[in-house]
Amino acid sequence: MKKLIATSMAVFLVAPAFAGGQAYQQQTTDFFGWNILPYVALRGGATYGNLNYSLNDHKESVGQNLYQARVALGLSAYETARFEIEGSFFTKGNKTKSFGDVANVDVSSKNIELMANAYMNIGKFHYIQPFAGIGAGMAFVDTTAENVDGRQSRDSTRFSGMGTLGLEMPFGCFTVDIAARYNYIDVESGMHNFSGDIGIRYMF
Repeated sequence: MKKLIATSMAVFLVAPAFAGGQAYQQQTTDFFGWNILPYVALRGGATYGNLNYSLNDHKESVGQNLYQARVALGLSAYETARFEIEGSFFTKGNKTKSFGDVANVDVSSKNIELMANAYMNIGKFHYIQPFAGIGAGMAFVDTTAENVDGRQSRDSTRFSGMGTLGLEMPFGCFTVDIAARYNYIDVESGMHNFSGDIGIRYMF
């Protein structure tokens, strides 16, 4: 399932690159008669993940430092709102914790998310434009707890929600985005991700 999602996102991203190599003057025209522009976006950054994990009738907060990459395909409407489908890929997190009498448990997690996001500009500025966004989708999460006594692994598909605040800086057909994100995943006893990323959007 995860490989299928990753392959699908790659196809979505590569296809526009072969759509004819439009010059920037085409960016000012309407799309299907409406002032809507399609775009592709690449983003990368860092995440602090806090996984609430239960073992041996004890619950612990497992803090993990992660890196993330995001790819998205979307539509920008009237330079005020955007809607996109985004795939997010996180590096594996790992932390050693104790759960009551069970000590030195290596807790690890890795996840991929497929989200539908909507963004709205805050006010109207020329060079640096603030925006806010919300998103919802599915997360595909693997969690593992392992020590000398054994290994416990769980593979889950869960709801994921996200809130975003950021700034965009347009440069012709390219736009640079800087964003802070909070992401909740309904896995185990709850996973809370606090992320910062920088990305670039190309409108075609």
